[in-house]
Order: sequence, then structure tokens, then C-alpha cells
Amino acid sequence: MDFSSITSLISDAYGSVQEFIFSNVVGPLLYQFDLMSWAEDVFDGIDWFLFGCVQVFLIVLVLRTWEHFAPAEKQERFAKSSRADVFYTLFHRLGIFHGLMFIALSGFFFQIDSILHDFRFDRLNVENWWPGITSIPVVSFLIYLVLLDFFDYLYHRASHAFNWWWQLHALHHSQTVMTAWSDNRNHLLDDIMRAVFLSLIALIFGVPPGQFIMLVALSQFIQSWQHANIKLHLGVGRYVLISPLYHRMHHAVGYGHEAKGKPGVLGGCNFGILFPWWDMLFSTAIFPKEVYPTGVRNLAVSQNILTQQWQGLVHAVKELLPK
Repeated sequence: MDFSSITSLISDAYGSVQEFIFSNVVGPLLYQFDLMSWAEDVFDGIDWFLFGCVQVFLIVLVLRTWEHFAPAEKQERFAKSSRADVFYTLFHRLGIFHGLMFIALSGFFFQIDSILHDFRFDRLNVENWWPGITSIPVVSFLIYLVLLDFFDYLYHRASHAFNWWWQLHALHHSQTVMTAWSDNRNHLLDDIMRAVFLSLIALIFGVPPGQFIMLVALSQFIQSWQHANIKLHLGVGRYVLISPLYHRMHHAVGYGHEAKGKPGVLGGCNFGILFPWWDMLFSTAIFPKEVYPTGVRNLAVSQNILTQQWQGLVHAVKELLPK
């Protein structure tokens, strides 16, 4: 059996599962609550759930096993502080967050799209850059991946540059027991801001919806790997892809937040999301050889998810109020 046959079988199986879920679970619910006008969008939204299921399966089967055999630091098998991280991961990866975002912001993005159309804005579609080359789906996918990663780097660096923003992002850095579940340990408001920003970038560049879901899913899984408790040196590959040790340095006490070792001073290093190139370009890259403890100095965070969210919001508002 050749590669194209295998790909076709996987695609058919995926389509059958998607159709089964819609016909037997989602469709009847939409009909029951008189929401069939959402049927087409919800059918497409099942992609988020299915890709999320694959990610969670790989986190459990591959990444958690990898952590066991090549740990960066010794940990309890399932630390108490990681339980909230599992919830955050399931909330984000199984389509709940993206589904709520779509419902809440679909009208907003439709208006933005209409404004761009009214101004006859010609989207910066990668497919049109070099017809015959960039129009190849694999090529355009990789270019979109690099483009979105660049803007994600800018967003991430900005979250370390403003005190009020850092109060939200600090929740992500507060984890002292890094695992493959840690990536989605974020403040909800920060997640919403990031999702809106990247969606607008994708809209401006004309990223096809199907490709956008795959881009996000691939990026999410790589980021889960980068947050994992894995000691791995990539050799020359460290200049191509961000490794768990490289990203762990971003979370390290005294490096990932503080500038020049001064407590309370905004700064940091290794802001890259997937690729280290932007850090190398802007002189924010540190390629570590040692494993450093993670967390934020003098930051106490509750283990209760709702309290975590409330604390971050209160601290951010305080920073915005006149002193």
C-alpha cells in the first residue's frame, strides 16, 4: 500500500468519525435547541475537538512516557500543582475554548472582514507570492507556520513588557513543576487576547480556515512537548526548533521574567514559540546546558483555578489604576 492510499484511508476514517459525531451527538442537540442555523459552522468546529483528542492522546502516551525515561528534573508522578494544568489543557485542546471564542467573536470577525472588503484590501495570501511554488499546500502551510510564529513571538514578548499584562501572563510562569500539561496554564483573558490577535493576522494573510486549524493544532502539540519535563539536547537542531530545555530557560527563576537578575524588573529571554530565529535576531536567545528551577520569585498562586483567574485579573487592574 503506497503513501497516497494510506493518506486516503486516514482521511476517510477521519471524515466518518466527524460525520458520526455530528449525526448522533451534535446534530440532535442543535435540532433540540432550534440552533440548526449553526449546523455548518459547528460541523467544521468538530475539527477542533478531534484534533484535540489526538493531541491529548499523544500527550498521555508519548510525552508523559518520554518524561518518565528522560526527565529534566525528578518529580512526583502526578504533582498536585499539575492537576489544574490538566484541566486547562482539556479546556483548550478539546475545542471548548475555541468553540466559545467562535460563538462570541464570529460577528466581530465578520465585520472586520467586511471592512477589509470595503477598503478593497488585497489579502497578503501566501499562495499568490510565487504561483506554482507557494501555491503548493505543503509550502504555503510551512510559510504560514513561520509567519504566525513571528507574530506570536511579538505577542509573547509584549506580555513581558507591560506590568499589567505580565500580571496575567505570570500565571503561566508560576508553575514550578513543568510537565507536558503546563502549556495551557494561562489566564483566560490573556488567551482571548492572543486568540483574537492571531486570528486577525490569519485573516489579513488569508489563511484558509482548514489550514488554520491544522496550524494551531500542530503548534499546540509542539508547545506541549516544549513544556515537558524532558532533558533533550538537539545539537545543531537547537537552531531550527525550540527544545524543552530552551523553553525551560524562559520559565527559569531569575531568567524568564527578571532582567539582569533584578527582582520585579520586566525582562526575560527565549520568547520564541516554535523557532529560535526571532530570539537570535533580537538578541533574546540563551541556549542552556543546565537545568534550572522554574517559577516566579515571590509569587504565590492558588491551586484553585477560579482563584488563579481572579488573582491575575485583580493584579492586572491594580497595575492599570493611577498610583
